Formats: sequence, C-alpha cells, structure tokens
Amino acid sequence: MKLIEYIPIGKQNKETREVLMDKTKLTLRQFRKELARLRNKYIIINDNGYYLPANKEEYEEFIEKQNGKYCEIRKTIDLAYKEMKDKC
Repeated sequence: MKLIEYIPIGKQNKETREVLMDKTKLTLRQFRKELARLRNKYIIINDNGYYLPANKEEYEEFIEKQNGKYCEIRKTIDLAYKEMKDKC
C-alpha cells in the first residue's frame, strides 16, 4: 500500500504513526524511509499525527514552526563557528 494514499488532508483528520503503519502494513523502518522519500514531494505535517495541509492557515502554521526551528539551528551553527575560531 502507498503511504501517501493514507495520509489525510487537514489537521482535524490527522492520523498517528501507529494507525498509518497498521493501515499500510509497513514496519517502522519502512515507514520512516517512505516518509522521508515523500517529504521530497509533499508537505507532510506531524503534529501528534500526520496530515497534509488543507488550507492557507495550516501552511502558515507549518512555515512558522519550521522558521522557528531554522532560527534555533542557525544560532547553534553560528556558535559552533565562533567557538571553532576562538579555539583553533
């Protein structure tokens, strides 16, 4: 079974990993591998369950969360560069 066919549209319809794995008969390893592959083609949101965004608000919420993660990662990378420069 194709995983993308079982990922619902809209936050109100989200499904847990366990439910999706049961429906698709994928192992955890297969599920993770397939999800990574699908994320190159689709925006798949995981917010205590997986779903495809249904509207502008769901896209905006996703973008805002991702930007927050990006900012934190950028700060950590900048700190690593600074420490490396100071110590090396």
